[in-house]
Amino acid sequence: MRRAEVWSGLLLGVVTFAAYMIGSNRSFGYDAAATFANFSATPSIWDAFAVRSVIPTIPVTQVATNDHVLLSLVSHLIYSATGSRSEVVYRLIPALAAGATVGVSTSVLTRRFGVLAGVCAGLYIATDPLFVDNSRDLRGYSLAALGSVVATLLLPIQGEVSGDAKLLPIYGAVSGEAGRRGRLVAYAVIMGLAISAQLFAGVVLLLHIAWILTRRSRHDVLQLAPAWIAALVIGVTANATIQVTELTQHGLPPQMFNPTFPSDTIFFLLGAPVLLPLGLWLSSAGLGLWLERRQEWLWSSLAVLAAVVLVLWLVLRPAFLYPRFFIFLVPACAYLMAAAIARWWVLAPVVALGAAAALVSQASGYTQDPLALPQAAAAVASIHASGGRACVIHSDEQVLSAYTSDFTVVTRADQLSDCDAVVVVSWGVDLALRDQAARQFPRLRTLAAYYPAVVLER
Repeated sequence: MRRAEVWSGLLLGVVTFAAYMIGSNRSFGYDAAATFANFSATPSIWDAFAVRSVIPTIPVTQVATNDHVLLSLVSHLIYSATGSRSEVVYRLIPALAAGATVGVSTSVLTRRFGVLAGVCAGLYIATDPLFVDNSRDLRGYSLAALGSVVATLLLPIQGEVSGDAKLLPIYGAVSGEAGRRGRLVAYAVIMGLAISAQLFAGVVLLLHIAWILTRRSRHDVLQLAPAWIAALVIGVTANATIQVTELTQHGLPPQMFNPTFPSDTIFFLLGAPVLLPLGLWLSSAGLGLWLERRQEWLWSSLAVLAAVVLVLWLVLRPAFLYPRFFIFLVPACAYLMAAAIARWWVLAPVVALGAAAALVSQASGYTQDPLALPQAAAAVASIHASGGRACVIHSDEQVLSAYTSDFTVVTRADQLSDCDAVVVVSWGVDLALRDQAARQFPRLRTLAAYYPAVVLER
């Protein structure tokens, strides 16, 4: 069985990485471009921690939440060492982390539930649209998911392996005091790095605390408390500048109530916006949830998640609140599916069919540029080469700067008279100013992408 679990995880992980790298030379998405321009391709390594504004017209408060610190830091080191601006280079790490998440999860679930259940659960992770979308660009979500899975595996708990396997969804029993101490250190570091990659991975730390508390063992709590504190210190320190900046400089937009956030989170974790995978995976995970209903770890996990969601949804009500923040729950959903398949093998083709449908639904546009940033940069260079002045409307500079800075930023309508052309690359600009530019520059040239850019000329 050990050979089966190793090879199933390795094969599925490698295939996932290779599939995610298809089309990796497409343009950066909006958030990825802002990350690259503001935190990675910059003069100082400290920029990876969002300590200052790199683009003069963009206050750091406007872009700080786009900083996934661990990935920004690694990307900055790559940029400093190579000077490369290739999208392929910077998509390697998120795709590798995604492949490793699929591979490790598949191996562990194969060991626990058998090859059929483990592979089908791995296929769900690899094809889930939420996981795919957020693992194929310069974002830290897949790193956070990988760190969450590995930290869970490393969670040192006392007792017999057989007993722990019944208590926790993925167990981490160790032998010997030295091995236990080593695993505690590794757990603290990896859990801290996961939080550094994406702040919401801190919820996983809360889940681990809740799991241990259900054991009602003072020894386990005292043993793990230093590791929990260390992980929290690593993660919070990495994100400290971002959070202090947002809270003290009022960078966050006004609160907004999102009435569908709880249901959206569940649906997107399980296949939305594609209807067929959603129905198949939701039912399979629901059966797994029913099978595990007597486990204390399950109810403690649900209590923690419900509390976090309710506080975010009803109390804090941030304007930016998306299901992708909970991407670390995708492997947890895979666990529930694997448990259901192990009990009812007929669910295996159900989960696999969902994976096939999700795969087909994402094929269209898989290699398409999300934004026409490279084309816009080429247009700016062409305008400049002909002796003209290319302008962009304020806020577009934070993403176009990932490709070029050879433009003038326009913040007021009276500044348009100094421009020879206006390039608009995103939806985030002042719409009134954009419409004014369209009136003054009636000739329009479209640059193709999922969200097309336009070049406005006289």
